[in-house]
Amino acid sequence: MDANIDNRTPSELDTGLPHPARVYDALLGGKDNFAADRRVADAMRANPGSEIGALANRDFLRRAVTFLATEADIDQFLDVGTGLPTYPNVHEVAQSVTPSSRIVYVDNDH
Repeated sequence: MDANIDNRTPSELDTGLPHPARVYDALLGGKDNFAADRRVADAMRANPGSEIGALANRDFLRRAVTFLATEADIDQFLDVGTGLPTYPNVHEVAQSVTPSSRIVYVDNDH
């Protein structure tokens, strides 16, 4: 790996290279992706069932956060390894049932 990649500034971001978090966002129909990411997502969609994992992951997030907020009375959430927060985000789910919920997002994109 080129050592300079880890030292890029935001202005040096190569939007022509797909990124796993943005491909995931594109698979879910999100808006935080570029043409290169959409091309990979489109290629994945050519294989039947390729979106099932991404969709199942979001469905699980909805169910788990809703359960924790309503049944377990949890109002503080830590989302580790967030990637790009993709709809629905943890805060959107949690705050839809417990508006006072607080959420911290953490990721390390290296």
